[in-house]
Amino acid sequence: MCDTTELRCRCLTPECHVEAFHETDIGGVSTSNHFRNVSLFDCRFCGSRWLFCSVADEIFSRPNRWYRGPISMTQSRTVTPECAAEVLAILPWYFYGGPDFDTNGQVASGPVSIDLEVDATEVAL
Repeated sequence: MCDTTELRCRCLTPECHVEAFHETDIGGVSTSNHFRNVSLFDCRFCGSRWLFCSVADEIFSRPNRWYRGPISMTQSRTVTPECAAEVLAILPWYFYGGPDFDTNGQVASGPVSIDLEVDATEVAL
């Protein structure tokens, strides 16, 4: 019997490190309290494309929370920093994590609260 866990790429885990991806920066947006950076990640192992969004408080240099969801090539051609939350929200699922959520990564779906102070319970499946 084939072990399907060996067929799954490491990018399909929330803890997959950014070094597993080739990153293309799309840009950033500053709000009153946060800086949002949006990138496209291409997995170095399987080639799948991901939308990655990190959010940092203006006073900190490291992201407080991040989101990563699988997107199509068509979606990736039209995504902008301003619409990243909407794109993530329409995906069947995405990963989220960071100190604001007190997790290295979890699976969620639905609305993404990028520019608001949020509790991890707001994002849970």
